[in-house]
Amino acid sequence: MRILFVAAPGVGHLLPAVPTAWAAQSAGHEVRVAATGPSLDMATRLGLAAVEVSDGSATHAYRRLAERAMAARPAAHDLSTAWQRFTCPSRSGGGQDGAEGDQDEAFSGSLEVGRRMTDGILRAIRDWAPDLLVFTSYIGGGQSAADQAGVASVHIGLGLPYPDLSALLPDPPAPPVFTADVCPPSLRPHGVEPGVPLRFVPCNGGGVVPDWLLVRPRRPRICVTWGSVLPELGMDETLATVLEALAGFDAEVVLAIGSATPPAGRPLPPGVRPVGWVPLTAVLPGCAAVVHHGGSGSTFTALALGIPQVVMPHAADQPVNAQAVLRRGVGTALEKTRPGRAELREAVERALGDAEIRQACAEVREEIAAMPGPDAFVRRLAAAAS
Repeated sequence: MRILFVAAPGVGHLLPAVPTAWAAQSAGHEVRVAATGPSLDMATRLGLAAVEVSDGSATHAYRRLAERAMAARPAAHDLSTAWQRFTCPSRSGGGQDGAEGDQDEAFSGSLEVGRRMTDGILRAIRDWAPDLLVFTSYIGGGQSAADQAGVASVHIGLGLPYPDLSALLPDPPAPPVFTADVCPPSLRPHGVEPGVPLRFVPCNGGGVVPDWLLVRPRRPRICVTWGSVLPELGMDETLATVLEALAGFDAEVVLAIGSATPPAGRPLPPGVRPVGWVPLTAVLPGCAAVVHHGGSGSTFTALALGIPQVVMPHAADQPVNAQAVLRRGVGTALEKTRPGRAELREAVERALGDAEIRQACAEVREEIAAMPGPDAFVRRLAAAAS
């Protein structure tokens, strides 16, 4: 069987599907990745054959989408209503005031990324003739391309089970045969029907692991990670505040971001050790807590490894993930997008010292471990293509 995996330019849209792609290859199936920008580069670094599907305009549109989302972020998020606000964009396409108008603009921008990838995906389908198309997000245009080409599609979720927003299009594409649901039952938002269960297998790319990171630390180890997008969008001041807040702890702080250079041109506080881009699967097992931005990849990797979280959401789905962390009790979260050092210290202290948080993390880790893995899921893919 030939399986074409489609991912939007951001690596966070590719990585959740990589373990399934590897499992498909191991089972003897042919795999290609249709992507562009950072996702294309990451796919090849992870040993997957990939094809370019855009002239650079999709990556540019994706970056503009991220920049607009960051520019529109409020001073503070209401984490009690994050799910409702994120999953209910209107059909108007913009032109409204406040948060609802921002959501419409984000929805329109997301569709623009997909439109700039669709022709390239259709070329890949025509030239390679896949039996099945697998996509991780409506942003990448995979669902629309599959519908236009008459190829069956399957959706692999990125984290929480978001609704199919393509249904809001004037001419919506055919729905996928099914959606793979990586969300453990206890984190599922109320009233959301489950998809086909698939264990979330953390995949954060490759990287050189320093020798000292392999040794269990004598002091508590705290990881600070900022995802793949925020470090490129001028978030140095906020990150510097985080590191300054952690300077007062008797802890080893590991700064795991794409660049190992200090944020905002400042010297790193004592006890902070930068490692650049290192897989979180190599960093988190020895950590007592992780401080991050609330991206799906960081959130679900910490969930799968049972690590208490401190979430500082800014935009996109980050407040929704922060709400889920709070609701399930697996960590703490800050509503302010620019919290002070005292607020940060308090949130980290609770994540480090609360026995109920540690117990909840262990429960969710066991929940995820019990879900069917990629090998079993690949057999479902073969059935979907037949």
